[in-house]
Amino acid sequence: MRKALRYILILIIVGVLIIAGGLGAIYLVPNTFAQDDGTQVLVIEKGQTGTEIADMLYERGLIRSTQGFKLWLYLSGTNDKLQTGHYQIPNKVTVRELISLLQEGHVESIRVTIPEGYTVGDIAIVLEKNQIMKAKDFLAEAKTFVPYPYMKGTRPATYPVEGFLFPSTYEIPVGATPREVIQMMADEMNRYLTPAVKKQIQAQHMSIHDFVTLASIVERESLFDADRPTIAGVFKKRLAHGIPLQSDATISYVLGYAKEDVTIGDTQLQSPYNTYVSKGLPPGPIANPGKKALDAVLHSEDTEYLYFVADKDGHNHFSKTYEEHLAEVHKIYGNDTATSSNTEAAVQAGPNYDVAVATTEPNYNYSSEEAVEADSQYVNVEPTYKYTPTTVPAAEIPAPTPAPQAPAQSAPATQSSSSNSYVPTTTPAPESMQNVVPSTQQEPHIEVKPAESVDRSTLVVPSGNSNK
Repeated sequence: MRKALRYILILIIVGVLIIAGGLGAIYLVPNTFAQDDGTQVLVIEKGQTGTEIADMLYERGLIRSTQGFKLWLYLSGTNDKLQTGHYQIPNKVTVRELISLLQEGHVESIRVTIPEGYTVGDIAIVLEKNQIMKAKDFLAEAKTFVPYPYMKGTRPATYPVEGFLFPSTYEIPVGATPREVIQMMADEMNRYLTPAVKKQIQAQHMSIHDFVTLASIVERESLFDADRPTIAGVFKKRLAHGIPLQSDATISYVLGYAKEDVTIGDTQLQSPYNTYVSKGLPPGPIANPGKKALDAVLHSEDTEYLYFVADKDGHNHFSKTYEEHLAEVHKIYGNDTATSSNTEAAVQAGPNYDVAVATTEPNYNYSSEEAVEADSQYVNVEPTYKYTPTTVPAAEIPAPTPAPQAPAQSAPATQSSSSNSYVPTTTPAPESMQNVVPSTQQEPHIEVKPAESVDRSTLVVPSGNSNK
């Protein structure tokens, strides 16, 4: 009898230890062992019960067990002490930390990161995911609100602020309105546009609007920093000779998503934003460029290249002639089904724009005289701030090792008119910028990190820039 009681007692002790260990694990062990430094925003409304909060935490992946969480709320005496408000919760967190945060960790502002190359629509999704505001409310305001006059182009655009919402990390106050958030991000772009920068833009016979438009295309066409000034130089050369830019990134903007394999049919879409059918720049920016893309246009390379194609790692390969371009495409992609068939179609369709360059006089007035003159009133104006948020600079990413120097380039053809006074010069691009390639189809995380590099693949179409 005594021996039986001893066994029962041992079993009870073991059971208690197991239960205690399980509760301790629930309380002290993180919900995940993955390396995740991100956060997500949680909103606790007035009147929500512990059960409702536990269900919400479980759906977000912040706890492993709703019952375990509720039990610890009861054991810690905090079941009725959770506070309403906005919370920015780490993705990797323990129940102990959660209970502490939900009692006293509510925030007055929410930190979000807008990566380079995001569109107005992408930003709207980020704001809604962070429960800052409804995406539709942000988009509605973006259609009408123009914080600075130089944001207005000469042709209609759905979102006049597209391109002028500077990619960065922001502390957005809880309860901020769409207009306040737009003003905050536009102020950051205006801060970049110092009098010195605006004078450089004007010296290149560009309006601020056209400058940002070209930078947005460079942003979406480049993965590596070293490629950006050369890509900008290719596009400037095409503009100077009246050659269509033929940027696949502009087709993605027309379609509303990043299409991996652009078809001949896509290149024939009738839209002023389609730079295969419309010469010159599109009516406005196709994304919000970061500092590196802006600086690449400001300090573009004086180049003889007219074409480029990205390999499967995202490095661009540049060519002077269409024949060289097709050979480069074949060298990179070989007999890849989609690429080879597209190349054949391109060869049949022509034409060769390197021939056009050899027979036309370049015009380096990238924007109309009226547009450049209209910007003159803003050139010497120091940046002002209509909204004063706490803005956190986005993390610096070391610039990659520059690509090997291209063969020496010959100077562009001499202008025949005195009005064409600007000749591009090779200037080293500044190093202090970020490297992000967005994916418009990716659904951002709650705190958006710089967008993951995506593999881009485009069709080799008649005489165009094939970018992957």
